[in-house]
Amino acid sequence: MPASLLRTAYHRATAVSARRMYTTKPDVSFQELRQLIHGVKHTPYTLIDVREPHEVAEGKVPTATNIPLGDVAAAFSLPADDFKAKYGIDKPTTSQETIFYCRSGKRSQNAIDQVEKISPELVIRNYRGSWLNYLENALDNKSLV
Repeated sequence: MPASLLRTAYHRATAVSARRMYTTKPDVSFQELRQLIHGVKHTPYTLIDVREPHEVAEGKVPTATNIPLGDVAAAFSLPADDFKAKYGIDKPTTSQETIFYCRSGKRSQNAIDQVEKISPELVIRNYRGSWLNYLENALDNKSLV
């Protein structure tokens, strides 16, 4: 293989590795989220709702903490003690999964993009179906297993 092709392949591989340096895992499904919430799946997690407070007033996924999208970057830049004082929960760490959701999945992905820049060591996931999916499935009374 010519040296120029090897250099190109190396640069492409390096670019892919750089994009994957974050520990974002596959999206969370409704079933998996329900298992986490109800303790069927024993994975430590923090669930963050990035909708606006007036949206959260209409309902939220159990165990979720509201950090509106506009506050996410500042929140995850706070020292752990300040984060806990402001949001009432421990600041997410590498020993747990941090799951974001919103109304339909777009704002939660935006929040993930912001947090990956601030705390690339976190294990971050997206409940892409988000509130609309949760509401629809929870009303159907889906089984936990």
